[in-house]
Amino acid sequence: MAIVTGWKCYVSVQPPIMMLIFAMSMSGTILTDLTVYRTCTVVLNINKTECLIINQNGSSNEAHRIDTLVQSQVSLISMSKSLVENLLPAFLSFFVGPWSDKYGRKPLLLAGYTGYSLTFCLLSLMTIWDINPWYFLIAYMPSACFGGLCIILLASFSYISDISLEKDRTWHLAYLEILISLGLIAGIFTGPFIFKLYGYPIALSVAAMSIVFANIYVLFFVSETIQCTSPIMWSSLFDVSLVKDLISTCIKKRDGFDRCVVWCCIMYLILYIVTMDGDMSISYLFSNARFGWDVSQYSNYMGANVALGIIGTLIGVKIIGSLGGCSETVLVMLASISSLSGAFMKAFAWQAWHMYLSIFISMFGGISGPAIRSILSKSVPSSDAGKVFSLITSIETTMPFAAASLYTTVYSHYLPPIYPSPVWLISCVLFIIMIIILICIQIRITKMDTLQYRMLSQESE
Repeated sequence: MAIVTGWKCYVSVQPPIMMLIFAMSMSGTILTDLTVYRTCTVVLNINKTECLIINQNGSSNEAHRIDTLVQSQVSLISMSKSLVENLLPAFLSFFVGPWSDKYGRKPLLLAGYTGYSLTFCLLSLMTIWDINPWYFLIAYMPSACFGGLCIILLASFSYISDISLEKDRTWHLAYLEILISLGLIAGIFTGPFIFKLYGYPIALSVAAMSIVFANIYVLFFVSETIQCTSPIMWSSLFDVSLVKDLISTCIKKRDGFDRCVVWCCIMYLILYIVTMDGDMSISYLFSNARFGWDVSQYSNYMGANVALGIIGTLIGVKIIGSLGGCSETVLVMLASISSLSGAFMKAFAWQAWHMYLSIFISMFGGISGPAIRSILSKSVPSSDAGKVFSLITSIETTMPFAAASLYTTVYSHYLPPIYPSPVWLISCVLFIIMIIILICIQIRITKMDTLQYRMLSQESE
């Protein structure tokens, strides 16, 4: 493993993942809208003119009546999609982390991007015909079999840990989050524009081409960080000893490995992913039902959300963190309180501008991910980074299904106009638990720093 400095460390795994997120974000709302429409017309066999009322006059009583019928079905499709996308990748990530520590990160990146290329090509073809939206689940099979986003994130986080200095790691992880956010905001605004001009097939084809370009970029411009003298053994990928080694690595007490901090970070990340994925699973449905927003209005909201998130992350990491000298735990605390306040605001939102106020309040929430992963990476030996990130990614990958199930179930039972919205109060409770976990992390880090200082003082005497 070689430390990479200068401009090269900013153009390794970051651009391709930005292309992937661009494709996913530009197609996400479009696919949700298509699923709602196809559920209405094909599954429920409602007249097409009536189904169009959902978008054309979403705040009317008739739209609310149809929405109530449609959204319960869409929630089931959404949960099934989460199951397909996350179950197999969660299983695979137990093996590929230890495997990548030996054979490299690049094969995982190529596999992940290849799977998504196939998925989006299938989706673009499926939108041509007026088929049942349940068939869309077939298109997600290739990305799931190749590891999905789980494998790409695992390889990307491990790659950044390989090439970055410990003192710069928080910034490099934050930079990855910023490019992901840029991909999000580009996709959010580009998707509806292309969709209005050319329709579903072209919009999905553009997304597919973006991922193909990401695959080509990884193939030719991303160098391997793990120098392996033996040839790559794909047959060893499902070696059970790799899982045993992973579990031993994550629970065995040894120098340079702080189990308490590691497992607290894992618990924090699990809850963080639940709140993020839960939010995404019902956000469009909520705004459509509460305020009558269509795809364009929701895209404007999401664009503002991502833009404020980028600004908040830059201010938090570069100004408050680097220039202000605040520790990672302080940054995560700021992010957690910011996210808690935003979720509380959404729960009590009754006008559209309240949603914009909520994202302004929660603009520092994006700091949580890179900062907590930086704390985690500093609590384990560098040689074990892949194993620990593998366990985390595996657990995190199962969370979207759990989050989607939890949030969509609560949402479908307490649809607007029920006020305040109970689904956002779930997020508030989870953020409070995360703050308590963070306090435990800070106490542990302070205790260990004090202990190390005493040991150094005794040695100097």
